[in-house]
Amino acid sequence: MMAGLSEEYREAWGSHAWPFGIDPGSPKIARGENYKGLPWVMLDYPRVFGREDVLAIRTMFWWGNAFSVTLHLKGRYREYYLPALRKGWSGLSDAGFHIGISEDEWRHELDSETYRPMKGEEDLATGHPFLKLSASLTPDRWEEATGMLRGWFILLVSVLSNYYPGDEKGPSPGSSRAGFDL
Repeated sequence: MMAGLSEEYREAWGSHAWPFGIDPGSPKIARGENYKGLPWVMLDYPRVFGREDVLAIRTMFWWGNAFSVTLHLKGRYREYYLPALRKGWSGLSDAGFHIGISEDEWRHELDSETYRPMKGEEDLATGHPFLKLSASLTPDRWEEATGMLRGWFILLVSVLSNYYPGDEKGPSPGSSRAGFDL
């Protein structure tokens, strides 16, 4: 499932013009045996992880708990894309995205201690140096999972790609002009 999604994600990401020549990296699939005692598989794409700046969309299957798609922004990417998320918060909320409220940016479980429903754009002001949005579905909906995960990824990419400061139309394909220095 993750290998197939990685190719679809690459295609979806590549169909948009991105500012600053963002290199999304190659899709990375990882698996482990013990996240809170249970096995997991995850796909990171795009995956731009720096000490201060993060732009990542993580798709995760946590055995017995959930399938999820999580947008993780930090530093310059958080600053740049926050207006896009404010503009698109309603569609994200309608699609089931929740806002991360945990002070630990590496917690992935979707419960009341780590995420809450988005009720308005003001919910995006978490007070943390990072921002996480996540949507999930339970493992008993296995047959719907691929379509739901793909749809959530495409929604995130659409919201992020449709915002350019000072130019609502955005730069032309291949242009690095966006009025913001990353």
